[in-house]
Amino acid sequence: MRRLAAIALLIIALTPLLWLREPLRGPTGSSRLRFMALETSSLDAGKLGPFRLEKAWSIEDRKGRYGSFSGLVALGGGRLLAVTDGGLSLEFSAPDAERRGPNIGGVVVYQQADKFHQDSEAATVDLETGRVWLAFEFSNIIARFEHRGGRLTKSKPVHPPAMSGWGNNAGPESLARLPDGRFLAIREGFTEFFDRRRHAAVLFATDPAEKPEDAQTFIFVGPSGYSPTDASVLPDGRVLVLMRRVLWPMPPRFGGAIAIGDPGTIRAGREWPVRTLATWWGGLPVDNLEGLAIEPQSPGREDEPLTVWLISDDNRATLQRTVLWKLRLDPADLPDAKKRKARD
Repeated sequence: MRRLAAIALLIIALTPLLWLREPLRGPTGSSRLRFMALETSSLDAGKLGPFRLEKAWSIEDRKGRYGSFSGLVALGGGRLLAVTDGGLSLEFSAPDAERRGPNIGGVVVYQQADKFHQDSEAATVDLETGRVWLAFEFSNIIARFEHRGGRLTKSKPVHPPAMSGWGNNAGPESLARLPDGRFLAIREGFTEFFDRRRHAAVLFATDPAEKPEDAQTFIFVGPSGYSPTDASVLPDGRVLVLMRRVLWPMPPRFGGAIAIGDPGTIRAGREWPVRTLATWWGGLPVDNLEGLAIEPQSPGREDEPLTVWLISDDNRATLQRTVLWKLRLDPADLPDAKKRKARD
């Protein structure tokens, strides 16, 4: 106990040095993104399991307005929508997209513009309706927005009772809309102080903005020391969960992992069985990866490999950077792929 307390005090004491923040020079407006290719040819591909890191970039906003990306959705055609923990959104084209569109920024706060109401940490989308749902960590609120002209408008926030005890800085970091209209939310914080694997989670029976009370709670269990930071749904209905681990001591470094789980196996009050597909640290262009999105498939191309996007939160820190990964994933390489295809 004394040893753990000493480590905790040391981390707290070093925090101002580790997370030295740069000033935010403008809340909204257009952006001028600069993408710089990162070296990937010499990386150990074995760390990524069934995923292949095709390309990676670091991103800078020359106007200094956008950073700290914490949630990501793919709109199709290489078009991405990222949200920040400062209550902003930015729609932009991936650097290798066939057609490049404008970068469109906006505000996504649903109430007054303070930290408690602007910490958007996860995003999910319904491409048919154009609706986007965001999870706000500090207030443990889910808000539904209309996605129009690249911006998020007409917010409808709700405070689901099942998430009310998740804490101010350990709330929902993962949010995914399932194909059948249910919603999955996973807490970043562990269930207990000394727990290193278990996280509270909620499965909503329908749109939480309409029926926030219609939900069942369960437990997400990941690899030791990793916290879930985002989730996205595969074409076969299973969910990929992105996770992150802080590697001490100074300077701060990050490890990552991706797990897969079948929502059909979720049971109220029980642990959700998921499988870790990849775990990485070092030797990769890694940073604080917090956003995950799966590129929508074009009609008639369902058997082709998937594009999976990851984006990092630089925390506005001088020792960190914004990184964008483009991963390739062949669904045939996933666990039980042959069984599921035969069943379909």
